[in-house]
Amino acid sequence: MFSFSKKEKEILKRSSINWAEATKKIQSTKTNISLPNTDSPYRLIHSIQTKRDLLTNAEKKSFIRHYLLDPVLLYEPAFLQLNGSEFHLSETEIKVWKSYLNGLVHDLRFCIFESECNDWEEMTLLLRIVYIQKSIVLETIVFPKKNLDGFQYLPVIQLPESVKTTKQKEYDQLFTSQKKIFASGYDPIQFFNWESFLVRYQSFLEQGVAPEGIEFNWVGYNPYKENSQNLAISDETENQAKQRNYESYTKGIQNLYSYHLTHKNCTTELFRYMNEMFPEGRIGNETFWDPLSNTVISLNFIPSVAALKLESNSGTIQKKLYPSYRNLKRKKITNFTEKHFKESFVPTSKIYKPNPIDHPFLFFTEETVWNRPILGLANTIYGIGYTGMGILSAPFDKGSRFSQGTESVFYSLPELVFFNIRKGHFPFIAAKEIPKEYYLKESL
Repeated sequence: MFSFSKKEKEILKRSSINWAEATKKIQSTKTNISLPNTDSPYRLIHSIQTKRDLLTNAEKKSFIRHYLLDPVLLYEPAFLQLNGSEFHLSETEIKVWKSYLNGLVHDLRFCIFESECNDWEEMTLLLRIVYIQKSIVLETIVFPKKNLDGFQYLPVIQLPESVKTTKQKEYDQLFTSQKKIFASGYDPIQFFNWESFLVRYQSFLEQGVAPEGIEFNWVGYNPYKENSQNLAISDETENQAKQRNYESYTKGIQNLYSYHLTHKNCTTELFRYMNEMFPEGRIGNETFWDPLSNTVISLNFIPSVAALKLESNSGTIQKKLYPSYRNLKRKKITNFTEKHFKESFVPTSKIYKPNPIDHPFLFFTEETVWNRPILGLANTIYGIGYTGMGILSAPFDKGSRFSQGTESVFYSLPELVFFNIRKGHFPFIAAKEIPKEYYLKESL
């Protein structure tokens, strides 16, 4: 595929030796880590280059060059092969993908012989060459699995079979459109979007769990390990410096992303960074807003107050209201009792169904303001009771109910003073149930 000349093979061999020697040099050199400023998230750097990072980079570079000279068999469980008529590649698509393969080979050759690319750029190109080639040979979609283990803000949801069937049909339609877009032209963005879509599909197939999802991230066997070096044990002085760096950086990150209801919430932070980036509310010669204060006394920490001020802001040209999904559906109900009573009470609601993402509660309070403290009190008492039950069940559910109960109380307390922040989640709705009001209309 690469058709390396004798001269190019010699260059690859020398490069492999150089990267092997680089690992020895890295091990023998004491690294002085420079920590990034943690005052603002847009001042943070992508990553901190530790000695282990430098060694991993060198190992990847060495691996790629060895693999091109002496390829080994692939670890098949690291790939996901999609079988079915909707995943089949037509002759036209195969021609397009072959042209992509030629483009990828050209780019990797350029990286190795003519440009100094990053290790992840070279590895990405090599991975794409491998899975595109496999797809062409098998005439179906093949892609490397993503390692889905790790931090997740929302819990993994086991989809009911009826919902899973509906989502599978939706994914079938998405595949048709996404595959067409991917085949529209060779571009790194096209590859990124295609791979991102495939990873989401993998997550759907595996219910958010990927027990064999190796991401080619060196969690596994390196067949060229005799050419790589183990990380040397640091001396005591270096370990103490690492510990100090860890403690100071952790403290800085915790302070940066800390939360406070009045002077550091999502609304105040939005204005804070807008003011930092555009202190005069201008981009070039154009003034697009009159900067708002993020201090407590301004009351801009209250979303509704901030919304009113933005509405009358000199830079606001147009406003558009996006009601919550539940409220949008509820307003279409004509029956008074069902609209104002049954749909506000969770056990009798037809629009909203309890789900694993939401904490337990009794009443929605976003419709009206006058009775919000009354319903909020009921929600608070219910949350406290649920928390109490969670204390008893903690040895059996690892504190899950206790955590849900405290979250329920947290969301209910603002309702006691007429504020509503609970809208509910709807993870099981189908695409056809999404209101047309949520779709953006293209301007003519």
